Amino acid sequence: MSRRGLEPIHTIEIPTGAVTLLVPSACIAEVINVSDMAPLPGASEWVSGVIGWRSRAVPVISFERLLDKPRSAPAVRSKFIVFYPLPGCRPWEFFAILSAGEPQPRTMDAADTPADTVDLPDSRFIAMGLRLDRSVLAIPNFEALKAVLYPA
Repeated sequence: MSRRGLEPIHTIEIPTGAVTLLVPSACIAEVINVSDMAPLPGASEWVSGVIGWRSRAVPVISFERLLDKPRSAPAVRSKFIVFYPLPGCRPWEFFAILSAGEPQPRTMDAADTPADTVDLPDSRFIAMGLRLDRSVLAIPNFEALKAVLYPA
């Protein structure tokens, strides 16, 4: 057990063109190499396209566009991060985010402190931030993502 009796949380840092996201590793189904992405006609501007993954069509979300920033093109070290369906969604409703670089594992513990929110873009898609080792990481608001990905 870590300080204050809290168990460490295993997370992944996902660099995007706008912010670096920090998500629990338990939310991620797989990190895969960038492959062909098909356009999705009529989709919102924050949907980059769809990829084939394990015999499924998985929409790729541009987190940059959700934050009203320019979309990043895939880079040499970019990856697709495939997320498990969000709570309350159907078991096949996976989605992916294109990273701007190689995602990095990180273990969080009670010593990691919240960041000043001024360092983050003001967006309903960011729940909060953490300042870690001179970096500011954004924790996505999964409820806001669910509302736009799967409108009722």
